[in-house]
Amino acid sequence: MYDPLSVLPTDSTGELNIECVYLSGGALQIGYSVHLSPGSGGTVLQRQMGAAPSVLRYNLFTDAARSAIWGDGSAGTTGAIGSVTVGPGVGNGRRVDARSIYGRIPAQQDVLSGNYADSIIVTLVF
Repeated sequence: MYDPLSVLPTDSTGELNIECVYLSGGALQIGYSVHLSPGSGGTVLQRQMGAAPSVLRYNLFTDAARSAIWGDGSAGTTGAIGSVTVGPGVGNGRRVDARSIYGRIPAQQDVLSGNYADSIIVTLVF
């Protein structure tokens, strides 16, 4: 819950799971990258959640220090990269790679009380 009177930012952590399923052939190592859209605010540098007529600024990061903005690679943002190995005898044919998402709402934003929301599109490239 966001408290506009707090001098500290509001932080949260979530998880994105990437699952690969073995279909046939030999073992494969599959590299991937994950990019996040800017959402309704139109920029990855400062995302916005809306609850008309107010807007609450926030952002999403790839690291717990919240220093690397998770975006689409533009304007100094970064995507997340990784790889999974799938194949016979590897994880019963399924592999899941979990990526943490670190969120932060900056402190002391003068907003009305309400339910704020935004939609982010996740793009997986492999």
